[in-house]
Amino acid sequence: MRSKTSERELVRVNCPHINKIVKKDSPLAKIESSSFKKQIANSSLHCDNCEARVPRLWICLHTRCRAVVCASSKSHMRNHFDKENREDACHSVFVNPHTLKIWCVACGSELNPFENNGLISEARNYLKTVIRCLQVKRNKSQQSIDQLTIDVPGLVGLKNLGNTCYANAALQCLSNTPALTDFFNYCDAYIPHLPHLPHTSKRPPYKLAEYFNQFVKAMWNGTSAIFTPIQLMNEIKKHNNAFQGYGQEDSVDFLRVVLNRLHEELPYPQNMPGKVSKNGDTFYIYKNPSISTSNSSDNMEDVYGTISSSSSTTTRTSTTDRIQKRQSTHNSVISYLFQGLFESQIKCLHCKKDYLKEEHFYDLQIQIDKKFKFKSSEKFTENSTSSSGSVMGSLTGWLGMSSRVVRLQDCLSSFCATENLTGGDKYRCDKCESLNDCQKKLSIMQLPETLCIQLKRFRHETYFSSKIATHVQFPMEDLDMRPYCKDLSNDTLKITKYDLYGLIHHRGGLGGGHYIAYVKNPIDKNWYEYDDTYVTRKSAADISRLEAYVLFYQKKSPEKDVERAEVLSKIDKDSTAEPSYFISRLWFNRWHFMTTPGPITNYDFICPHGSVNTKRYPRLRDMVVKVPFSIYNTFVNKYGTDGSLPLFSADHTSGCINCEREERKLEQRRRKEDDDIRKIDTNSINRGEYWFLISATWLLNWHYFKSGGPPPGPIDNYHFLHEDGSPKHGMKRGSDYRGVNEKVWSYFEHTYGGGPICVRGTIDLYAPNPLISDHTKHGKFYQKSNGSKNNKRVS
Repeated sequence: MRSKTSERELVRVNCPHINKIVKKDSPLAKIESSSFKKQIANSSLHCDNCEARVPRLWICLHTRCRAVVCASSKSHMRNHFDKENREDACHSVFVNPHTLKIWCVACGSELNPFENNGLISEARNYLKTVIRCLQVKRNKSQQSIDQLTIDVPGLVGLKNLGNTCYANAALQCLSNTPALTDFFNYCDAYIPHLPHLPHTSKRPPYKLAEYFNQFVKAMWNGTSAIFTPIQLMNEIKKHNNAFQGYGQEDSVDFLRVVLNRLHEELPYPQNMPGKVSKNGDTFYIYKNPSISTSNSSDNMEDVYGTISSSSSTTTRTSTTDRIQKRQSTHNSVISYLFQGLFESQIKCLHCKKDYLKEEHFYDLQIQIDKKFKFKSSEKFTENSTSSSGSVMGSLTGWLGMSSRVVRLQDCLSSFCATENLTGGDKYRCDKCESLNDCQKKLSIMQLPETLCIQLKRFRHETYFSSKIATHVQFPMEDLDMRPYCKDLSNDTLKITKYDLYGLIHHRGGLGGGHYIAYVKNPIDKNWYEYDDTYVTRKSAADISRLEAYVLFYQKKSPEKDVERAEVLSKIDKDSTAEPSYFISRLWFNRWHFMTTPGPITNYDFICPHGSVNTKRYPRLRDMVVKVPFSIYNTFVNKYGTDGSLPLFSADHTSGCINCEREERKLEQRRRKEDDDIRKIDTNSINRGEYWFLISATWLLNWHYFKSGGPPPGPIDNYHFLHEDGSPKHGMKRGSDYRGVNEKVWSYFEHTYGGGPICVRGTIDLYAPNPLISDHTKHGKFYQKSNGSKNNKRVS
């Protein structure tokens, strides 16, 4: 993990009172006392003068003072200061045990030891010790506090916003994924930041990447010991209704939603020649990207032509292929890190036909298979073996209460073993045209850099549900995935060993419980327990004994580690004697943290003309890494290139003339489309006409394009429609779809393509389709009639 100087504006704090306290005894003499540990452990701490409790409590930091006061309307904190504070006894500095904020009543200022705010080093270390001691979770069996290292980044707790421990555990594991953290800290110039638009402007849904970026920086820039992810959680709730309440949810479901959304919002730039339309759009290819800039009314009438049923069918088919191809082929930091590929093979035992299907995954869902318990358990006694056949033994085993142990490798073997599909699980063979007995086998085709394994501990039966409490032995180092892979000649399968760096533990039963994350810090290589706001150091032995629910493994390669150390040492040296090249930070991030970074590409920031679009990428210095020619030549010889030209460090000052010309044309296009739509858009339609429903997300992207963003790409109405054109359940007007008149729809479809067409008599997705009964012998969808306007649109 690289270091980076904080860009926050320094606030100078001159507090002479904390300097007086520093000269006294260590703060541990008070905060680690048995009375405080007991009260904080069972949450019985309250104000000495009233019954006020956290978060309004403040503890006086005078080492011989045991005062716990509140900051309520009675202001017992102020009363304590007025009564006890003297020249030789400073009682003005207080710490909140819940928020871990430190406040000086005399100065009226907050003292944050994690910021460079002018505090002397002795005072800063003193206050850091106070915060770290309060941040460590205490329990009855803990006789001493395992002190946290005060200056290690990443040791930040997350505030529970109401049963959000499932989210906090997943976020802590993502935060401690080195490649992902490095991307948000040092490749943030590639994150699509939104401009400061007026409140009336439409904004595309790119907020999660911004909020996640803020979250990562707060976790690693060392400005606070506790972070409140309220904006991040509110944004995630918009993408999944299950997280909108205050109930306990599944941590794996939350993890999938975050990864899927970040994958959609953070596509790698695609500036390669042939992937860019005539208008200079770099992210999408349009059905008809070039439109006339003429103001001729004849051209306008051509756009508003009546749509035929045959053209609608063609549009829908091409739109489906184009949208699915775009969604499945674009790469992101998420797909490079977490996405693997496995193959499902089903063989009909009657005709011997094989059915193969490849499927991407972010996490492997592994059953804790019962049949391997007897073979892998090494902790059996004669009593436990003999009781396994009894009624009580069978019941406890079914309930998941057995003390027997299985290995993770056995669960993986069961996952990839051949399974017989018989009885009610028979598979329908297309060749035999009947349900036949078949065999099913799963094989891993591509291993991800970060392997996420979910152990399926929750069993749901028809009349009963339970949690499987069987302990699964998992390797802390050198998990070899080679036995579970199919094609070992694949480059991604040359390195198959993994080391554990994160774990999610679920404590409790099926109807409730609590999620806790255990993560290995990439800086000091120590294990830590993240229980919401509490952070406690743990040993590797403690981790190995846990009942794991989700395991996070990082691919390892000692050869790559040696290569990285040698190259980084040469880059850090002063190499002004030889020319330097610019390399994309995205590729450098992959090389720094991944075992298979792929060929060098500079198309991340180089335009298709071989130069730099300075308007689109004004922060070029933040998008590249400067490397000496010898290092660049080493990279080329080992990894190759994708054909992108190297960029000399002295050749970036002037922008691309061709891109500037295309940007001017794009600006003219923005103004023209805005003027054209204003002329034809209406809030009502004539009698006999219909509303055309359109994706609200696509419409927001088009409004963002008007304000200076990239073009929105083809219309994608499959956000609220199934593949057969039927409406999806739970879609809402305004947030999921909106209505436009015929002329606006025709204009958008002619300009961008896409679809499919969805027509209604009112702006209601679930209203009947009027086109079914309004077909005419002329092959038109409907006939326009002039009548009074009686159908108004609600914006």
